[in-house]
Amino acid sequence: MAKKETRTLSLVLIDPKGKTVSYSIRNPKPGLDKEAVENAVKAVIDGKIFATANGDLMALKSSQVVTRQVETLE
Repeated sequence: MAKKETRTLSLVLIDPKGKTVSYSIRNPKPGLDKEAVENAVKAVIDGKIFATANGDLMALKSSQVVTRQVETLE
Protein backbone atom coordinates (compact mmCIF):
# COMPACT_ATOMS: atom_id res chain seq x y z
CA MET A 1 0.00 0.00 0.00
CA ALA A 2 1.38 3.39 -1.00
CA LYS A 3 0.60 6.39 1.17
CA LYS A 4 0.65 9.98 0.04
CA GLU A 5 0.00 13.02 2.24
CA THR A 6 -0.74 16.50 0.94
CA ARG A 7 -1.15 19.78 2.81
CA THR A 8 -3.12 22.81 1.67
CA LEU A 9 -3.53 26.24 3.24
CA SER A 10 -7.17 27.26 2.84
CA LEU A 11 -7.99 30.98 3.12
CA VAL A 12 -11.44 32.58 3.12
CA LEU A 13 -11.50 36.35 2.66
CA ILE A 14 -14.31 38.91 2.52
CA ASP A 15 -14.96 41.46 -0.23
CA PRO A 16 -16.62 44.89 0.21
CA LYS A 17 -20.12 43.42 -0.16
CA GLY A 18 -19.51 40.77 2.50
CA LYS A 19 -19.19 37.93 0.02
CA THR A 20 -16.52 35.31 0.63
CA VAL A 21 -13.63 34.49 -1.66
CA SER A 22 -11.63 31.29 -1.17
CA TYR A 23 -8.00 30.59 -2.01
CA SER A 24 -6.12 27.32 -1.62
CA ILE A 25 -2.34 27.19 -1.52
CA ARG A 26 -0.70 23.79 -1.96
CA ASN A 27 2.30 22.74 0.11
CA PRO A 28 2.39 25.63 2.60
CA LYS A 29 5.53 26.21 4.62
CA PRO A 30 5.73 23.78 7.57
CA GLY A 31 5.04 25.24 11.00
CA LEU A 32 2.75 28.07 9.91
CA ASP A 33 0.94 29.75 12.78
CA LYS A 34 -2.03 32.09 12.95
CA GLU A 35 0.12 35.22 13.27
CA ALA A 36 2.24 34.40 10.19
CA VAL A 37 -0.86 33.74 8.07
CA GLU A 38 -2.61 36.90 9.27
CA ASN A 39 0.50 39.03 8.54
CA ALA A 40 0.84 37.56 5.03
CA VAL A 41 -2.85 38.08 4.26
CA LYS A 42 -2.67 41.65 5.61
CA ALA A 43 0.19 42.36 3.18
CA VAL A 44 -1.89 40.95 0.30
CA ILE A 45 -4.94 43.02 1.30
CA ASP A 46 -2.91 46.22 1.88
CA GLY A 47 -1.08 45.73 -1.42
CA LYS A 48 -4.39 45.23 -3.23
CA ILE A 49 -2.91 42.13 -4.87
CA PHE A 50 -6.29 40.49 -5.60
CA ALA A 51 -9.64 42.09 -6.34
CA THR A 52 -13.13 40.79 -6.99
CA ALA A 53 -15.96 42.06 -9.14
CA ASN A 54 -17.11 43.83 -5.95
CA GLY A 55 -13.75 45.52 -5.29
CA ASP A 56 -10.61 44.86 -3.29
CA LEU A 57 -10.51 42.21 -0.61
CA MET A 58 -11.23 43.57 2.85
CA ALA A 59 -10.46 41.01 5.57
CA LEU A 60 -9.54 37.45 6.41
CA LYS A 61 -12.57 35.45 7.58
CA SER A 62 -10.85 32.14 8.27
CA SER A 63 -7.73 30.10 7.60
CA GLN A 64 -6.83 26.48 8.06
CA VAL A 65 -4.22 23.94 7.03
CA VAL A 66 -5.87 20.85 5.59
CA THR A 67 -3.90 17.60 5.60
CA ARG A 68 -5.09 14.83 3.33
CA GLN A 69 -3.76 11.30 3.41
CA VAL A 70 -4.42 8.90 0.55
CA GLU A 71 -3.64 5.19 0.64
CA THR A 72 -3.46 3.48 -2.73
CA LEU A 73 -4.62 -0.12 -2.68
CA GLU A 74 -2.38 -2.34 -4.74
